[in-house]
Amino acid sequence: MNSDDRFDLWERSIRLVNEGKMAEAEKVIQKLIEIDPENSAHWISLGRCQLALNKLSDAEVSAQRALELSDKEAWAWNLYGCVLKAKSAFIEAEPYFRKALELNPKDFTSWSGLSTTLMGQQRDKEAEEAALKSIELNPNFFEGWMVLGMTLLRNGQAEESEKAFRKVTEMAPRMPEAWDLLGIALKAQGKHDDAAAAKSHASTLRS
Repeated sequence: MNSDDRFDLWERSIRLVNEGKMAEAEKVIQKLIEIDPENSAHWISLGRCQLALNKLSDAEVSAQRALELSDKEAWAWNLYGCVLKAKSAFIEAEPYFRKALELNPKDFTSWSGLSTTLMGQQRDKEAEEAALKSIELNPNFFEGWMVLGMTLLRNGQAEESEKAFRKVTEMAPRMPEAWDLLGIALKAQGKHDDAAAAKSHASTLRS
């Protein structure tokens, strides 16, 4: 296969990912790996697709392979951290995100991933700081706002958590969990009608 054919496959995989067709993208990337198995970027892309498909064991294999090929690549460390985070292995995931940030301190997804792992360890102050760093780098990525809202809510700052969750619902309006959390923050402030509306909307999204 010539370089043009490889590029066509790569371009097709990107298009499929952007369209949310992860299962199809996975198959295309697997073809790329058959052609060029030593390319760490292909393994990272494959792992991300598998993670989106909740194929965590496969994603972990892909992340491991990416690290074997290039342990200087921040995205490989990030991917492994994301896999462990998805498995709720928060203590194990933390050093992967920290290594990714050592290699690329401006990676907002690693800051948000770190914030989630810290929150999972009940280290709310550190989680909040990491979430704020992610938001500072990219205010349009929902995970940092989600963690910020959850840590604020957990520490009795319901009004501030409501603002964070409203940001999440703006960025991910079809995520029922965001509306659930907004409802909890509203209920904690005694805004029962608004809380019920948020809960109802979450149920509608799940149906």
